[in-house]
Amino acid sequence: MQLDDDKSFKELKNEAYTAIILQTSQSCVEALNGLAEVAYVEEKTTVQSFVTQKTGAPWGLQRISNDAGASGDAQGQDFTYSYEDESLGAGVDIYVVDTGVRTSHAVFTGRATEGFSFTTTAADGDGHGTHVAGTAAGAKFGVAQGANVIAVKVLGDDGSGSSSDTISGMDWVINNHNKRKSQSGFVGSIMSMSWGLQGTAQSVDDAIQGAVDVGIHVSVAAGNDGADACSTTPAHLGGSNSAVVTVGSVNIQNEVSSFSNIGECVDIYAPGEEILSSWNTGDNVINYLSGTSMATPHNSGVMAYLMAQDPTNLGQNPAALKKKLLETARQNDVTGSLGGSANLLLSNGVDGNVAVTKRLVKNYVVPEKGEKRTVTGSPASWAKNLVNNLGQRWELHAEDAALRF
Repeated sequence: MQLDDDKSFKELKNEAYTAIILQTSQSCVEALNGLAEVAYVEEKTTVQSFVTQKTGAPWGLQRISNDAGASGDAQGQDFTYSYEDESLGAGVDIYVVDTGVRTSHAVFTGRATEGFSFTTTAADGDGHGTHVAGTAAGAKFGVAQGANVIAVKVLGDDGSGSSSDTISGMDWVINNHNKRKSQSGFVGSIMSMSWGLQGTAQSVDDAIQGAVDVGIHVSVAAGNDGADACSTTPAHLGGSNSAVVTVGSVNIQNEVSSFSNIGECVDIYAPGEEILSSWNTGDNVINYLSGTSMATPHNSGVMAYLMAQDPTNLGQNPAALKKKLLETARQNDVTGSLGGSANLLLSNGVDGNVAVTKRLVKNYVVPEKGEKRTVTGSPASWAKNLVNNLGQRWELHAEDAALRF
């Protein structure tokens, strides 16, 4: 607002201003400050966004935090992760309902614990759950790098399991969530579920709805059949059917993955091809996988990130968080067949291309003394030559990016 110095102060007094931000002479400012109707007069200021960036990230982290997306070698590690909230999901519990988790892996930095298991331990004999957990919340590879990871083992070492064990695992999550509600610093809970049934099961659907009813957020995989996601549990709970979020997969070109299920039950698409994350065979072992299983934890991580930003409104309100998540998504960036789903691409609400007011470059992978860092060539070559900030070498399990649910 800009005022003429000759403007009558009687005119101003007739207007009930509580605050005026203006560009005018000092005499006019002093006169305005003397009016009972004016609380204060202050100089116009510029509001700036503070963005933190980490280099050496996988392509998926750049995709969710940059309007321009990512391009180049999907197995490269020269991408940048951008975000505004440095807590990165702190106070959020991400329950990885899967094959278990290698909780001792370096990427979890002490934030991973074993919870429920249908056997004697929640250790991961398959690798799938550890990979999912690393993408959701692991250092370097993960979205919500401050969140807690809790292993809920409902699938065996062959990657399969029973609906009854799955229901038991979800019941345990509900009970544990209710215990956590009164604890200091607790924000909320997410069940990240990268699996599906062949067909639908009302009992499993009811257990998932029971979790939503007590304030637990649920992120599920659309499935890898290249078909309609509305035909299987739990994917069919997405869309307008509930507060559950069903996640489809895209590649680095933002194309719907050929394997990804599509349709009206898919809420959002996320990076799901050639995703590098933690692996179960060692505390420093990493591996590439592809699938809607890999897209889902990207979504779970963004959910945790948004919850920590606004715990009061989003921490334990699944419907409100789903609304926020879809509003934050980038629109019309996905190409390929959608089968009637919304054209929404997962985003944490940050554009890494903006001018950065505050910049923190923190790379979890640094060269050993005397070694030359290699980011070109095969993944096996650079993985062998790089060490993480804990002084351990990364060991690449495989680079064929096997397809998993």
